[in-house]
Amino acid sequence: MEVVVKLRGDLQEKAGTGTIKVPIDEDETVDTLLIKLSRRHPQVVETILDSTTGELLECFDILLNGRRIQQIRGIHTKLKHKDEIAISPPAAAGV
Repeated sequence: MEVVVKLRGDLQEKAGTGTIKVPIDEDETVDTLLIKLSRRHPQVVETILDSTTGELLECFDILLNGRRIQQIRGIHTKLKHKDEIAISPPAAAGV
């Protein structure tokens, strides 16, 4: 199983790519996906999460199949095979 992570704006530059396929296990959530992503692209995750709380910074959007995760269960939103995650910085939100 895997999900596709699409990075927008300067996040794409930090990762050196705009699309990353990440293998997931059953019942994984956005927060465990971010842990996996941080192993491969630490600068991306350090940019979008508050270093003190570990919560998503309000100025960033994470979309799961086009829907903001804040409207679902936040970083505890469950993932499934072939989900598409888009992470956008403020200037690229809605792109």
